Formats: sequence, structure tokens, C-alpha cells
Amino acid sequence: MISKKYIILFAIIFMQICFSQEEENNTAFNSYSSSLFDSEENSLFVVSNLPNNLNPIQFNQNSVNIQQIGDYNVINASISSENSNLIISQNGLNNTVDYTKNAAEISQKISQIGDNNIISDLTYYTNYKVNMEMNQNGNNQNIQNIGTNSLSKDMKISQTGNGTSIIIINQ
Repeated sequence: MISKKYIILFAIIFMQICFSQEEENNTAFNSYSSSLFDSEENSLFVVSNLPNNLNPIQFNQNSVNIQQIGDYNVINASISSENSNLIISQNGLNNTVDYTKNAAEISQKISQIGDNNIISDLTYYTNYKVNMEMNQNGNNQNIQNIGTNSLSKDMKISQTGNGTSIIIINQ
């Protein structure tokens, strides 16, 4: 027969196993967690300690906003400007943005929705105020924009469909 002390020992071990299991209380938080925001408490601490004067729309201020959803998306950005506001959004897989701009003022939006899209936007120096928008909606699209001039400084490019390419050379 099994002695009483083995039954008590088994009951204690079994109770610890049962009560040590904890139900996850916030699955929405965990889908967005990272090494910085590994817990809800840490994320609240980081957010609460941000400076109160965060205002991206100020004179002589530069801001770059990047949103990437999906896998293997790449952004290489080099910006030289007194005032700049760059917004890049990638939603899909294997999208690439190579961005180099040197201008007095830059206001630009780049959006890629789909897979295997490439945008290469290179302006090594211009006196123009750049106000451009580039949108790709589809797969296997390619935009190459080299330079900026009076015709392209306010250009808006929208690509839809699959497998299309645009090459613009501004002199």
C-alpha cells in the first residue's frame, strides 16, 4: 500500500502544478510586444517617460516616420535637409526603399503595399523644396527616381498592378 506521506507529497506537487499555471490576460498586447516592450508595465513606463513636448510639426525640425508590416522589408535612408518630413510605410513582404536626398526642404510620403516592390529615390543635391509622393499597390513593382528639378519637385507617382517599372531621370 501507498503510505500517507506519499499521498500528501503527491497532493502538494499536484496542487503546485495546478496553481502555478496562469492565464494570459492580455493577448492583444503580446502580439505587439518586443524586447523593449516585453511587458505591459515596461511599455507604460517607457511611454510615460517620453518628453511632453513631442511635436513633429515645428520649424527647422526633421522627422522620419517608418511603419513596416510584414517580413524582410528594408529601408536605407540618408537625408540632409534643414526641414524634412519623411513618411515611409511598407505593408507586405520583401519590399525595399533606397532613399538619399539632399535638399533645403523635404516633405515626402512613400507607401508600398504588396510584395517584392522597390523604390530607389536619389537626389544628391537640389535647391528646390521637394514635395513628393510615391505609392506602390501591387507586386513586383519598381520606381527609380534620380535627381530633382522644377518638373519633379512636386511629383506624385502611383503604381498599381503587377510587374511594372518607372524610371525618371531629372537633369
